[in-house]
Amino acid sequence: MNEEKIKGLVTECKQLQEDSTYNAEVHYIMAGKLSRKAFWCKFIPVIISIFSAYQLAIGAPNWIAWITLISSLFLLLSIILEPERISREHLSAAKSFTALKHDARSLHESFATFMVEQDFYHDVKRLREKYNLLIQFVPSTGDKAAWELAAERIKKGVHIADFRGKDEA
Repeated sequence: MNEEKIKGLVTECKQLQEDSTYNAEVHYIMAGKLSRKAFWCKFIPVIISIFSAYQLAIGAPNWIAWITLISSLFLLLSIILEPERISREHLSAAKSFTALKHDARSLHESFATFMVEQDFYHDVKRLREKYNLLIQFVPSTGDKAAWELAAERIKKGVHIADFRGKDEA
């Protein structure tokens, strides 16, 4: 086997692993944020509606009905913006990038030594194409705060297996 070619393929696997780690982490963070947002966008208007309906039932002034109307509009807005659906899309993207990360890691750490050079090349190329395809179809991750939080978490070593230790990764 040509060591220089193999080294390049291993480097590409490591790049895919790192890129996928960052993308997965950002998508997990965004999914969590949107999931919480979806919960509160539904929960608060319902509580306000219950409170104002109770107030109307016990004889509160009719202007309380306006509060119910406003909270209903907020609930309608949350239904239209679909934060739950977008959260699920980010979660799906995160899981896809996590699987790709594990594929890249296992390919260069475990399976490459059992493969002929050409098969290793084709598997690395397939992973790169899969990554490129994911990037095209997953939701955007333009949230700078999510990227910063992801980078912080990754640099702390949250994705390093316990048996490896922090300095081995």
